[in-house]
Amino acid sequence: MRYEFHLPALAEGMMEGEIVSWLVGAGDDVRADQPIVEVMTDKATVVVQSPYDGKVLELGAADGDIADVGSVLWVMEIQDGIAPAATAPTAAAKAPPTAAPAAPTQPAAAAAAPATAEVAAAPPAAAARATPPAPRGAGKALATPATRRLARELGVDIGSVRGTGPAGRVTADDLRKHGQAVGPVAAPAPSVERAAPAYAPARRAAASDAEVEERVKLRGLRRAIYESMARSKSTAAHFTYVDEVDCELLVAARNRLKPAAAERGVKLSYLPFIAKATLLALARFEKVNASMDDAAQEIVLKRYFHLGIAAATDSGLTVPVIKHADQLSLLDLAGHIQDLGQRARTNLLKPAELRGSTFTISSLGRLGGLFATPIINHPEVAILGIHEMQKRAVVRGDDIVARTMMNISLSFDHRVIDGHEGAAFCQAIKAYLEQPDLMMLEMA
Repeated sequence: MRYEFHLPALAEGMMEGEIVSWLVGAGDDVRADQPIVEVMTDKATVVVQSPYDGKVLELGAADGDIADVGSVLWVMEIQDGIAPAATAPTAAAKAPPTAAPAAPTQPAAAAAAPATAEVAAAPPAAAARATPPAPRGAGKALATPATRRLARELGVDIGSVRGTGPAGRVTADDLRKHGQAVGPVAAPAPSVERAAPAYAPARRAAASDAEVEERVKLRGLRRAIYESMARSKSTAAHFTYVDEVDCELLVAARNRLKPAAAERGVKLSYLPFIAKATLLALARFEKVNASMDDAAQEIVLKRYFHLGIAAATDSGLTVPVIKHADQLSLLDLAGHIQDLGQRARTNLLKPAELRGSTFTISSLGRLGGLFATPIINHPEVAILGIHEMQKRAVVRGDDIVARTMMNISLSFDHRVIDGHEGAAFCQAIKAYLEQPDLMMLEMA
């Protein structure tokens, strides 16, 4: 029986996806839950799995192509009677799934699921079961665009590198290790030094001195970042408020709790404390936990707290979302941040984990600098930027002392948040961070 698999909407509002890499070829036998193709949405790269056992007959697009939602992604031969007959995509097929996509665990379960709910980002267990496909020639290695660019910069043939990432993906570490194993390119033999003249006239450009340029097409996550940042700056009236936080007591609290968290398998950073302080402040300033519906000219106040945590990946900035974060303990927040960060860097996040945030925190860690102007994650109305924590000379009373200090910067949509409201919200976060014991008074 011939079965057509149509590209579903893997993310909210998704209209198309970029084909990053096929993990199978025409004529290959595949099994249910086997990774078939990597598709880059406007949020992340998602591994699309086969819903049934069968044989791949045709691929509907090539690596690098942009496929519309509802278009035929691949055609396969499956056993008669286990799936509905393939039909042309309809408007319903192009609508986002009403539930988080989930891959079926067996053909019988898959038979009852609509085509738009047959895909999920491959979980670690599924990725471990999948056997990395054999290379199909140069340039067909499984890798993100950023990793391919790094390969060009290092002069490494990415097709000759064995990938250690999920489903055989070549990572940046794989490229560097490969380069070290091969060894540096031999340098030319030194020439005999001659005394330089006192003055050397400017050399005329030779025909070989071409000004080399490379044009990189905006695709996938980078194009989504381009569009979302432009939309945010062109709609929200940004204003930024910056203050400094004395982190001495915060450092002491983290040091006390780190061993207990480590015993439970959680690496306790400062970010969970910042997240908890932010959530407590959001509960007091409801207009900050909101979005702006420009079409309806309405402020949408959210009575739930879905916290976005910006994470840097090889493909670009990704914002995994912790749903109902206000209901989590400090340890649970730390565990979620650690898990989502790891899966964001390995492209294993599910589409449902990349949408629905009501407020976002962006942290550059040790690269945070003094402060920056974070851009609001549209359609939210505010964002918190975290910067480098460092020892500084500050005045306490009449004395100059060394204290562990950190700047925080908050950008607000001035159409919704007035200046005094933004400043008061920032001061609430600062108070919780400077006196972490205060958070204990308000934790459920």
